[in-house]
Amino acid sequence: MLDFKTELKKYQPILDIEDVEENIHSEEIKDIIDLLQYLSENNKN
Repeated sequence: MLDFKTELKKYQPILDIEDVEENIHSEEIKDIIDLLQYLSENNKN
């Protein structure tokens, strides 16, 4: 049988949902900027 107190001591929380969302949105913004820069450079040619 599991000992609840022992298991709780071993518990390590994962990233908060807000932290994960922030990282995802940050990456999306970088991707969008990269895409816009690429398009802008190709329109000049």
